[in-house]
Parts: sequence; C-alpha cells; structure tokens
Amino acid sequence: MTQTTDSPVVSFDKLNKSYKDKQVLRNLQAQIMPGQIVGLVGRNGAGKTTLIESIMGLKELDSGSISVWQQSLGKLSDSQKQRIGFVPQDNIGFEWMKVADYLSYFGGFFDGWDEQYADSLISKWKIDKKARIANLSGGQQQILQVIQAISIQPKLLILDEPVAHLDPNMRRQFLAELVELTCELGTTILFSTHIISDLERIASHIALLNNGCIEYFYELEDIKQHTAHLLFDKPIENQNLPPYLINYTQLANGSKATQVRPSSTSIEELETKLNTNITATPLSLEDWYLEVTNEKHN
Repeated sequence: MTQTTDSPVVSFDKLNKSYKDKQVLRNLQAQIMPGQIVGLVGRNGAGKTTLIESIMGLKELDSGSISVWQQSLGKLSDSQKQRIGFVPQDNIGFEWMKVADYLSYFGGFFDGWDEQYADSLISKWKIDKKARIANLSGGQQQILQVIQAISIQPKLLILDEPVAHLDPNMRRQFLAELVELTCELGTTILFSTHIISDLERIASHIALLNNGCIEYFYELEDIKQHTAHLLFDKPIENQNLPPYLINYTQLANGSKATQVRPSSTSIEELETKLNTNITATPLSLEDWYLEVTNEKHN
C-alpha cells in the first residue's frame, strides 16, 4: 500500500499488555501522523517504555496490533526498518569499544548512515572519538546513542527518556538537532520524557498515557491556548459542570475547576450556562500535566 501524506506513520489498534496482575496497556488506540513530534508523558509505571518497546518489537503484546507506514511490524521491509532510529532508556553497552569503532560498527548496518554528520555531532558535543565508552560520563554515553540514532537519517525516531543524564546545555543542543531533523528530513518523532519544559520547546503534540490508554492527545498549541484554571464566584452543582472541567473544589468564597481539554464553548458562554462570573488563568504545559495526572474523581 502506498503511503500518502495523510496516512499515519504509526498506528496503535486496541493494544493490551499485562504483567501478572497489572494491566499496563488497555485497549490503547492512537495514531501518529507524518512530521509530528509527539511528547509521550505519564507517571512512572504508566506503560510508556512498554509502549515504545512494543513499537520496536522488543515487547510482545497480549492482543492488538501496531503498524508502521501502514505495515504490520512483521511485514516491514529491511529498507523500512533501516529508517527507524531508536534510543532506549537503558545504558548503551559495548563498554569495551572506542567511540569511533562503535559508530563505524553500527553505521555499517544502515544504508542512510551519514558519517560526516555523525562526526560533526561528536565534535559539537565534545566527545573524544578515541575514548572507550566505559570512560564516558552517563550523559556522554546517552548522547552517543542519540548520535547513532539520528545519523542514520531516520524517517521515524523513537526516544525513551533520552535526556535524563544530560546537562542543560547538552539538552538544548539535542533539542535543536531534533527540530532541525524534522525540518530537513520530515522525521516523525515519538519522545518520552519527564522533563516537561523540554517538550514545551519542541513538541507539536502531547500524548498522556494513563490507566493503560492515551487519555489525552492534543496539539501543544491547543493545550496552551485552550486550557486554564477557572475561578467561579459561587459554588457550582457538580452535575452542571461540562466534562472538560476537572478537579472541582469548593472554596470559602466560591469554587474552582480546571479546563484541561479544548472546547468550542467560550468562557462567556460558560458563564451564562453556569450563571456565574469566571476568572480564567492560562495553564503552562507543566501545570496542565500536574492537573490531569492528579485528577480527582468526585
């Protein structure tokens, strides 16, 4: 089947995965479209690494299917597999190798390997090509994996907590490379991280994994422009609150809730519907994340 610009790069169809008594993925469904930079967020243990490793064929699902470029994982051609870059959460391994040997070894597996680009990144991030991997810092080992993954000129790049050990300067350089990669190659990126401020710099979309499924999947700009803390000048009956408002709390002189989903209803229309005055304060991405991951169920 020929892929069009409207065809998803990655599709998840009713994914289920359990570990003993804990169901980590529950009928998970989502699509990632070409050129998107999707920030995958969620609490520890939410299943982000399981989802990412399932895409790479490293975890076997209980049920459901994943397709990449409209092909099931088992039917991807070798040339398609070569266009997928992957940076796992775990350490690099290959500690006995020197940096230059490591890059030369892995570069040999990929037709799209750009040795000149890899060398430029090694120089930019001040990594000694003659050093053994075992003697690199944790951050340098992590960035070396990133260099290997993006130097294959991937069309799909999957990153599982790739910046946990990087200092702020290295993180900023790394994020800039991701943006450049997307602009130059049209690379689609799935990027799991706990550093919300990084996603605010580069993500086009945010996907929240919670209760085994993608509960929220929105454009970052929609979250920034259409979510807010709402302060009401009186208590509101719970049954009157629209479903896009969560964490309702009564106060001594009114009440409050948080709008966490974009809505076509304006604040003025909501004031009329609830018969109250509303003060709206926009949310940062980090505020939004904290609200949705600490949702109260009244």
